[in-house]
Amino acid sequence: MASPNSTKARKRLPLNPLEITSPTMFRCPISLEVMRSPVSLCTGVTYDRSSIQQWLDTGHRTCPATCQPLSSTDLVPNLTLRRLIHLWSGVPPALEAAPTSDSSEIGIISPIDTVVLHLLNESDLARSESAVGYLVALSKEEKERAVCALCENLDRSMQALLKVLKSSTNTECRVKAARLIESILASPISSSDSKFFIVKNVDLFTELVLLIREGSLSAVSAALDCMQVTIESTEKQKLRLEMIKGGVVPVLVTIIRATEAPAEVVGKAIRLLEQAMRCKEGFEEIIEDVKGVVEALVPRMMKVGRESREAAVGILWVMCFKGSNNSARDAVKAAHGLVGRLLVVMQEDCSPVVVKMAGDVLRVCTLERDKEGRLAGNYTKTLHIMPF
Repeated sequence: MASPNSTKARKRLPLNPLEITSPTMFRCPISLEVMRSPVSLCTGVTYDRSSIQQWLDTGHRTCPATCQPLSSTDLVPNLTLRRLIHLWSGVPPALEAAPTSDSSEIGIISPIDTVVLHLLNESDLARSESAVGYLVALSKEEKERAVCALCENLDRSMQALLKVLKSSTNTECRVKAARLIESILASPISSSDSKFFIVKNVDLFTELVLLIREGSLSAVSAALDCMQVTIESTEKQKLRLEMIKGGVVPVLVTIIRATEAPAEVVGKAIRLLEQAMRCKEGFEEIIEDVKGVVEALVPRMMKVGRESREAAVGILWVMCFKGSNNSARDAVKAAHGLVGRLLVVMQEDCSPVVVKMAGDVLRVCTLERDKEGRLAGNYTKTLHIMPF
């Protein structure tokens, strides 16, 4: 006669283990069941084909998970995730007739696919850290393949990398996570809107600021590069405010002020500071310490590359002509050695816009004021619309 314990064991056997232990990334956001045919929308979110098709067939034109409007209702098979699900479950993958899929690839599990699976398994930080190290060390061609695999599940990839960036106690591992995020955001595979939505929701700038405060050159450089790519990869205006909220401006000013900082790093900070200046909130934050910013910026502007030097001219131009803040204009006018630097910039092979801005700032530096401290009236007629 069977014991009560064996009877309970037999009752548990029919339960599908996939429904109990499956990683979140394998579950459809709509049905919450393990996906049989994962497909991705233009927002970068992956669903089971039957669930999302039913959602679209009922007239919806938004992404269920993000509520974003869909610019396209095309369903792109997520072959990498499909292979990983079948690898994890031990069930041979069934062939699926899909116009954009190559059935010869289905079921072929490469080492890169396996490492991506380890990275996306957020429950094991140590395994994710090892996966990050492996992926960063790949050759250029192999890394491109890995980035493609990560972009196929963009939301989960960013969440996993951010967990490493946020939770790892190893600075070098955090640097590698930032580098992988940089590669993902620089990839043309995913759409600009999906990148913006993900970056905004994971507070990426906040974590990159914390990485900069680690102080090592590799950490500062990786964080600045990731910030720059983040700004360039999507609509800049949307992300500038997120950059300000993340506390980027104070650390950029600190980098520019640091006399021991390499010229390359200072140049990256100057270019990002110019982006922050184009946002009202960023401009107001910089103006609070405008004298200190100008005193730090002017001595370094000739020691960085041409692109960063042009960005420095743009910052000074905004200080002089954006709004009616006389203290900003006065700080620029009082900057020691600025006139000579502007003359050098105007003689370089710069764009006409930069030459014009440099000339405008130069005239402010050499302009006399009347007894009440106002600029001469004949000069105000030459003010120009901000050229960006």
